[in-house]
Amino acid sequence: MVRSWLVPARRATEATPAQVAATGASGGAYGGDPIDPGEAGWRQLGQTRREVPYWTQERARTYSVAAYRSNPMARAIIDTYVSFCVGDSGVSYTVTNPDVQAVVDEFWTDPRNKLAAIQPILLRDQLLMGETLLELMVGSGSGVVRFCPWDTTNVQDVKNHMGNPLWPDKVVMDIGLGDEAWEFQVAHVDDLENLRVGDAMWWTPFKTLVTDKRSMPFLMPVLDHLDSYDGVISNLIDRTSLMRHMVYDVTVTGGQTEVDNYVQRRGGTHIPRSGTMEVHNEGVTIKPMHSETGAYEDSTAAKSVLTLVAGGAGLAKTWLAEPEDANRATSLTMAEPVRRRVQGVQKSWLDDQSELTRYAIDQAVRAKRLQPKVKSTNPRTGETVEISASQAVTVTGPEVAAADAQITAQVLLNLSTGLEKLVQTGAMTREAAAVAARKGWEDYMGIPYSSDLGKPDANPDDIATAVDDAVTKEKRLRAVPTA
Repeated sequence: MVRSWLVPARRATEATPAQVAATGASGGAYGGDPIDPGEAGWRQLGQTRREVPYWTQERARTYSVAAYRSNPMARAIIDTYVSFCVGDSGVSYTVTNPDVQAVVDEFWTDPRNKLAAIQPILLRDQLLMGETLLELMVGSGSGVVRFCPWDTTNVQDVKNHMGNPLWPDKVVMDIGLGDEAWEFQVAHVDDLENLRVGDAMWWTPFKTLVTDKRSMPFLMPVLDHLDSYDGVISNLIDRTSLMRHMVYDVTVTGGQTEVDNYVQRRGGTHIPRSGTMEVHNEGVTIKPMHSETGAYEDSTAAKSVLTLVAGGAGLAKTWLAEPEDANRATSLTMAEPVRRRVQGVQKSWLDDQSELTRYAIDQAVRAKRLQPKVKSTNPRTGETVEISASQAVTVTGPEVAAADAQITAQVLLNLSTGLEKLVQTGAMTREAAAVAARKGWEDYMGIPYSSDLGKPDANPDDIATAVDDAVTKEKRLRAVPTA
């Protein structure tokens, strides 16, 4: 319907009523359960005002898993986050007490846990499902901790302690036994013992509001656009494939009788075989049929949709596809906000891994294998302080900002080249240049100088690797807890 020019135009709304209802954004003001329309105006018992309805959450999980398995862009998004957050050098830990170190080593290398080896699949599962529930199994005498992941689709409800959304207390599970439900006590620090208790880890990193009880899949905002991108590419491929079929338009002078006679003499309407000739008189005209595939329009539409998908996923489009559209300077400029987003996801994950490890330490304390307080030695300063045993460990991941090391490496190479030219022109002695190079290297980077990597002909990749390793080591040392 075309609106009259006398009627002022209305600004497009941010979401349709159906979208508002499906996301729970209305706070229960309107919208209802599409499965049971009679429940309009009501909300589930215990559900917060703006909680995402369960059917929306389950549909988002279903589509996220399906997209990862069948859509290359969805897989690229998830694998990019997993690779940067826990891939490459992997997840490791720093412990500042030898007794605690033994417990942590035992927990991480337990053949039933293999915590370092399963980091990628654990994070991938959390990104696709939005939540992680680990049942914690503790040896009654040894305090040894093992865990079992549960499908969070079976979670019926989350009960908060004293109604505080920051204190999840119990996760209620539907285990397929009729009306009987199973409750997991979420791990937390007991105020009396100052040790962690509970029988499950419950991680919900992608909540929208602090009052939300549940978390949503990481891909949820871009699922529709991923489907649209897949549709555009599929249509383009289908039309391109169809255009490879050869079709001729044949005009025969005369009526239907002449047409039938011509087809009969040819032996059918087949296309001539390759390497043969088609002989006819001037009464027959043969020409190939052509039609536009719409490749240009589809390619433009695909780029626009992919830009939206990449932006919604927190990545630069050049990280997923079409790197030829951006030069190095543009890629580096776009990389800084992208790396910060990836680092945010990584930090949340490493905090969860630290909490899981500290739970294992507290169980060792409860089993009398460790003292509640231990001496912690800071390897950077050598200072020794007394802290809680669980605070002696810090979990770290691979360095996300690898491009920064490349930039730094080039700066250091430029410094070395400039000093060499000053020496060649006689403006500086070789001894003074050596001192300046060492001073510039250590002041700029804050890491020890390496003469092998300080040469003008040094490989920038080798320098970047050395810088990256030194920075990572320094960060781990800084992360060591103090009193």
